[in-house]
Order: sequence, then C-alpha cells, then structure tokens
Amino acid sequence: MTAPAAPSPPAQATLRRALGQFPIVTTSTGLAFAALEYLAAAGLVTYVAGDSAWIPIGVAGLLALMAYGFFGELNGMFPTAAAIRIYMQRAMDDRIALTITFTYMSTIVLVIASDAFIVGTALARAFGEPPWVSSLWIIGLLGISVTTNLRGVTVAGLLQDLATTIVVLATLVISALALLHSGHALHNPIQPLHGHSAADLVEAIALGVFLYSAFEWVTTSAEEVRRPESIHRGMLMSIGILCVVCALATVAMSHTLTHHELSSAYPQLYLGVAAIGHSGMWVMAGVTAVTALNTFNGGFITASRFIYGTAREGSLPRQLARLNDRAVPWVPVVVLGGASLLVALAVALSHTWEVLVAVGAALETMIYAVAAFCALRLRSRQPDTPRPFRVRLLPVLGPVGVVVFAMLAAIASVSVNNHFNPAPLIIIGIGAALSAFYVLRILPGVRAKEEARRAATPRRRPVR
Repeated sequence: MTAPAAPSPPAQATLRRALGQFPIVTTSTGLAFAALEYLAAAGLVTYVAGDSAWIPIGVAGLLALMAYGFFGELNGMFPTAAAIRIYMQRAMDDRIALTITFTYMSTIVLVIASDAFIVGTALARAFGEPPWVSSLWIIGLLGISVTTNLRGVTVAGLLQDLATTIVVLATLVISALALLHSGHALHNPIQPLHGHSAADLVEAIALGVFLYSAFEWVTTSAEEVRRPESIHRGMLMSIGILCVVCALATVAMSHTLTHHELSSAYPQLYLGVAAIGHSGMWVMAGVTAVTALNTFNGGFITASRFIYGTAREGSLPRQLARLNDRAVPWVPVVVLGGASLLVALAVALSHTWEVLVAVGAALETMIYAVAAFCALRLRSRQPDTPRPFRVRLLPVLGPVGVVVFAMLAAIASVSVNNHFNPAPLIIIGIGAALSAFYVLRILPGVRAKEEARRAATPRRRPVR
C-alpha cells in the first residue's frame, strides 16, 4: 500500500536560470571541500601505513565516479530542485522515500555546523584568543553567508567561485611546498597494509568517500542553470579536483606532521607551518576562513533549493516555498542558518566533531546506495523516460553500488577515529525516527491543509 501522491504545485514565482558551468563546478567542489576536509584527511592517515593515504582516496574517488553516474542519470530524468525527492518517490514507497530524504537532508546542517566549529576554533587558535571567541567567528561567518544568499543566486555564485578557487589553489600550493621543504623521501607510499589490516583499509576508504561527500548536492540547482548538462559535467570535474587536492594534502600531512598535530582540530595550520614557517599558519588560517564561506554559501544555495522544491509540492509547510524579490527561497535560508548556528554551538560545547564526521560519512554512503537502487529500479519502472545522461553497464554497476555503499555506510556508522563507537548510528537512528514521525503523523495534516487552501483559492480566468 502506498501513500497518496503529493498535491501538484500551484503556479507561482520561479527560480532564475542564472548559473553557468563554472559556478556549478565551484559549488559542487566547495560543498565537499569544507574545513572538515583537512580533519578527515588527517584522520585517514591513521588507518594506513606511511604516506600511502592517497591510495584509499583514489579508490574512494572511483566509488564517487560510480555515484556520479547514478546521480547524473537520475538528475537528467528529473531536472528539478527536488530531484532526489521525485526519483525516490518513483522508485519506492513514498513514506519511506520521504523519511530517507529528510534524514539525508540533515547532512548539510551537520557539515555546516561541524565546519563552523572547526573554522572558529582554528581562527581563535591563530589569533591566540580564548576558546569562547570561536563562537563569535561562527556567528559572523554564518551571518555573512546567509546575507549573501538572500541577495540572489548570482551574488552567491560569484562568492562561491572566488572562495572555492582560493581554497583549492592555496591547499595545492601549501601541500606541495610542505613536501618539497621536508627534504625526505616518501615513506611506504604504495604499501597501505604495512602494519595494518585489510579492515583498516576498508575503513580508510569509507572515510575517503566522505572527502567527496556532498558533491552531488549541486543537483538541487537544476532549475537555475542555463544549460541542463552543466550539472553532470560539473560533478565530474569536481570529483577530479577533489581527488588531486585531497590526495596531495593527505600525503603532505602524513609526511610532515606529528601524531599530535594530525589529531588536533586544526592540522591545516600545522601544514602551513611545515610549508613556509610561521607565516604559513596565517595563510592557512585565512584559507580556513574562506572554506567557511565556501561551505556555508554552497550549503545554503543547495539545501534551500531542495527545501523550496519539497515545500512547493506540498510535503513541507508552504511558507518554505516563498521567494523574495531576488527569487531566493528566503525562509529556508534563514532556517538553515539558524539551525546550523545552534548545532555549531552545541559542537563547540561538546567537542563531538569527530562523531559528526562519521555521521556525515555514513549518511553520504547510504544515499549513494539509495541512488544506485533508484537508478536500477527506474530502468524497469520507467524505461521510456528520456535519459539525457545514461549510465553504462547499470545492470552490473547498480547492484555493486548498492552492496558496496551500504557496507561502507554500516562501517562508518560505528567507527570514530579508528575505534568502535555506536554514537553515529544512534544519531542517525534518532534523525530517522524524527523524520518518520513527521512523515506519518504531521505530513498528512500539512497536505490536507494545503489542499483545502488551494481548493478555496479562486482560479484566475485567462485574459482574452
């Protein structure tokens, strides 16, 4: 038995098609390349031998390419802001689809909040300030990103282009200089299992997938691109950029940093020192601040459009589908900013960022498994639906993707910093329970109220 279909949306103001190819690449890359990227890269080093961390990153990149194929085909079939909502609805029971969707949506808030804590802590450290000052940095940077987003997608896109370019180029240069200035040959660069188990390598790959996580969220910008193919091209270029930058940064960290520096909340600052001395700390502090704008801005762009699309179809309160005079869904932007701030301050008090990294990794790999399932299921359910982008060998890659990503999600959900820890699984379970409660108990009332409102709204007669 399936849930009743969501009501069709009424005619209303629409998003503006103002994004070219470059903003899509920078948004996809920027969503993944948060300040958390440095911590995840440093944490990955503990799972493999010597300077061989680039190997699990490369393997994770191949898995990301497989996920890119699934998302590319699905987005091509449903090029809308709520694409993930639609193809999951078509592939499975709508109540299950919505529960998974809302649980997955929490990933963006978790990433932004954790990143805000890392950025605030790193900047407080660089300026020699007490820890509580990090909260002021968090508030200020989130405020800038919210304000920029409210001014329209063109302004937000320009900020994204600039921020992502600075972060990527600076990380590449600092990492290369750190390796060059070390004066030592790489240690075990192709022997990841030296002194480690195969299970360690699998966990390293699971964490490596997190380095690419959120690249697919750019699909929510499908209604704002000038050319539809920009989405799947942008995701592909983003994966390539992330693979190169993360591999180089990780090897540079494993080669030049001590265990204490790797396990800190700001290993990128130590990497800067290893590259060009004390001034390198200031360089990487600045880069860390830019990653905040990069991640917050990209997160607000994409997540707000998804919330807008879901509210537009009647699965969230319709207030979330309102656009301001710059065609921005302003209520979701403000809500996301507020939620991110609250979670970031909670992380600052509890110092649980490592747990949230594991939660993010588990949710991302879970949604990759779901995407593989949906792509496979819709090939049989909707074989005649146009597919501008089509995955080759899907009958083989689909089942492989479901199994591999589900396995990685299970591993990531019970592993924190190379130790067994069920906390990520518990957090995901709580999020899923809350999502299911909304879908089963609250959503029917939301839909009934929306249907009554639309029935009471007189239809406009066409002007002759």
